Amino acid sequence: MAKLIVASLIAWTVLAVSAAALGAPYGGAPTMPPSAVAMQNPVDYSNAGISIAVPQGFLPKLISAPFDVMSAAIEEANRPVEAITLSAFPIVGTVLAEEFAEGKMSDLQRNLAIRNLKTLRKTPMPVAGATGAARLVTYSFRGTQSVAAQVYFIRDVPNNLNRICYLLTVVTSLEKQAALLPALGAVIKSVSFTPLKEPEIPAKIALEEPARDLDLGFSIRLPKGWYIDRSGAGVEAGLVNYLQGGIPMPSIKVVAAPASVDAATSEACSKKLLAMLQSGAVRNKQETRTVSDGKTMLGDLPAWQFVLQIVEKPNPTPSLGGTQPGDLIIINRTACLNVPGKQPIAYTVTITAKAAEQLAAGKLMDAVAETFQAIGPATQPATAPAATQPATSAAIVQPRTATQPATSAAIVQPRTATQPATSAAAK
Repeated sequence: MAKLIVASLIAWTVLAVSAAALGAPYGGAPTMPPSAVAMQNPVDYSNAGISIAVPQGFLPKLISAPFDVMSAAIEEANRPVEAITLSAFPIVGTVLAEEFAEGKMSDLQRNLAIRNLKTLRKTPMPVAGATGAARLVTYSFRGTQSVAAQVYFIRDVPNNLNRICYLLTVVTSLEKQAALLPALGAVIKSVSFTPLKEPEIPAKIALEEPARDLDLGFSIRLPKGWYIDRSGAGVEAGLVNYLQGGIPMPSIKVVAAPASVDAATSEACSKKLLAMLQSGAVRNKQETRTVSDGKTMLGDLPAWQFVLQIVEKPNPTPSLGGTQPGDLIIINRTACLNVPGKQPIAYTVTITAKAAEQLAAGKLMDAVAETFQAIGPATQPATAPAATQPATSAAIVQPRTATQPATSAAIVQPRTATQPATSAAAK
């Protein structure tokens, strides 16, 4: 299987890629066959229903978008020179891998950070028994030239209207392009589908290094292995539930927003948000129950916390997930910071999870809230300095301008909004 994959990829280069375009190594066989690539142990990403291994030397990287599953890279002089990324997109209907690939390539063409994106060759390529579509592409990302192999492959989900299109991308700099084919062949050989499971809050909570938002003035540590998305207002982290159509569940949202001067207390801001959530549930014909409400701490700041249960009524219309959504639990902790001569700021941390995970969600809130620090937007630059991100980054896989590929609405399952609008609570 691996030899066939490598032979197919070499055929791309023989038929469509000149040595001048991609470098001399692509004129012949790869320097190392896939069978000789030393691999790490496979990792099972049960919420995405897939197990995959990466070669030795690749270190895990943070994932920053909901549909990213894993990312790993080899760095030299503090810049990635080889990267492997796996994404999983929820889809419905009979779309083929090749059709999804075309839509994704159109997205990338519109990404302003990517220049001179060229598809050098495309060919069918099976992965784990599933029909796949592979592409060899070159592009310039923020001025650095790179080469990437992309493989799209789709699995059906038993007893479920949803399907999943996976996108495996191996990216290298031009200097490291000889490593591309061996790495891709070895990684594809390691892929297997596993039973799809609904994600759960782990019993043992491990946290990432602090995520900071200099514009909004806070720092907090979020769970390891969750995506951490800073593209919107604040920071969002979570695990995607593909059995329920691709919603982030469980999830955490951290927001800072100006508070009304006449209601600039943690309790007032918290109760305002609680009333908004209750009103929204009424409009959605849902019932709510306030489980608890009282004083607590957010880092070193006095705070107010409520726990709200949203009761889902049975729906006669089958969901895309094939099952009825369960009750939700929302835990919100709000701290209002008053600075003399300035408008008060309300910091909110909101956890949304299945009602059955209320105890685990409470422990998670305690763990992340303890790490919260208000670092003050007034003392920070207006805009955080842009992170140095060379061409081997996962930007080729998941443009930060959108969390979902801009394919036909009939193909891609839109995300269901489960997060409360915490930023509006303090207005």
